[in-house]
Amino acid sequence: MTHTIPAFLNVRDYQKEAITEWFKNEGRGLLEMATGTGKTITALSLSAKLYEALDRLAVVIVTPFTQLSLQWMEDCRNFGLRPVKAFESKEKWFPQMEEYIRAFNRGVTDNISIVTTNATFSQKSFQELLSSLNNPVLLIVDEAHYFGAAKLNKSLPAHVQYRLALTATPNRWMDEEGTENLLSYFGGKVVYTFDLGRAIEAGFLTKYYYYPHLVTLTDEEAEEYLELSNKIKKLVHQAEKDPEKKEMMNRLAIKRARIIYSAQNKVVVLKELLKKQETVSKALFYCGDGKVKEASGEDQRQVDAVLDLVVNEFNIEAKRFTSSESNKERSNILSQFEQGEIDALVAIKCLDEGIDVPATQTAYLISSTSNPKEFIQRRGRVLRKHPDKKHAIIHDFIVMPPDPELYEDKDDELFNIERAQLKKEIERFSEFSRLAINGPEADMVIWEMKENYHLLDV
Repeated sequence: MTHTIPAFLNVRDYQKEAITEWFKNEGRGLLEMATGTGKTITALSLSAKLYEALDRLAVVIVTPFTQLSLQWMEDCRNFGLRPVKAFESKEKWFPQMEEYIRAFNRGVTDNISIVTTNATFSQKSFQELLSSLNNPVLLIVDEAHYFGAAKLNKSLPAHVQYRLALTATPNRWMDEEGTENLLSYFGGKVVYTFDLGRAIEAGFLTKYYYYPHLVTLTDEEAEEYLELSNKIKKLVHQAEKDPEKKEMMNRLAIKRARIIYSAQNKVVVLKELLKKQETVSKALFYCGDGKVKEASGEDQRQVDAVLDLVVNEFNIEAKRFTSSESNKERSNILSQFEQGEIDALVAIKCLDEGIDVPATQTAYLISSTSNPKEFIQRRGRVLRKHPDKKHAIIHDFIVMPPDPELYEDKDDELFNIERAQLKKEIERFSEFSRLAINGPEADMVIWEMKENYHLLDV
């Protein structure tokens, strides 16, 4: 088979624009495209165009997760590719990849393709084989923001001629150096942007309603939160000059953030919300990997607490979707969800990156971070088009820090620390409400909290 765009596929105008801009940048560049706008189709169409222009091409595709790599392999076949599955069992993929490369280098075949994962790609054995592959080679990196990290960035091959990076979030959170390194390898710039607002306006993604739900900390959580904040306050100035103090402060900040992510009352608020809903179907429950306290005082993982709630108290047909399940189990679960055999998925992080669940109509963001990568991807998951979906619904659980009246002085350093923490949450909230059908209504929910913390300008 020839590597070509399938006859049944209609490449959209914005995808054609993205391909044109990449070629203009001498075959290198990063495409910043919203989740759900067809990054995979754009990349494979670009690859087919490049093959058509060169008459021979080796394509290497890298993704962060096994499940995502399997999706890419399926899409590759529609474009006439028969990729090596270069992940999981090295005993299987290594000799096949070696044989493919040998055939390409000798001119026996004019087109080969390899699909791998970040973990396998960075291994010495894979790198050695890759270094023996002669150009022309196109390297496609999906969810490319991961490659801003030092270890992965070092594994990017210098000899590869053509380079394409795909991500909805090219700017690495709190890592300017990593962002610069990423852009530098892929031609120095984002060559094309198609953001969520444009995608919704053009009708490629579903419009959505956004409902924020305010969650208070328990007395015990608030006490621990304030205690950690006081410790952070004492370290702020020392941390500027002392790396050890800075590391200590960062550890305390992470510990404090976990209180927010795993706040016990999130499950309580979820329970009250579910009581008001007549039915729950085609729903995603995003949980954190932290723990909450049960009524018995025992610790329980948040994902298990939510699963217990929806299954045992509300009789919702739901399945857990985490890294604990095998690839086969996850594929079966996704199929059951799509076909309506189960009504809900209770997930942690493995639905963040590129896993397609377009049937989703409602998302419950029980645990969200202020990392733009995560909340942008989670929103994108639920906005994918589906014949049975007129609009999507997003329920967001926003944890309020301790009452501002607890602070003696609104100019106090401790108050400003809390204000900075809350600002990150509100920036996430504002990003969600900005494009929602009911944006102004959603804004009113947290107006008082913004006023109390002097954040009306956010």
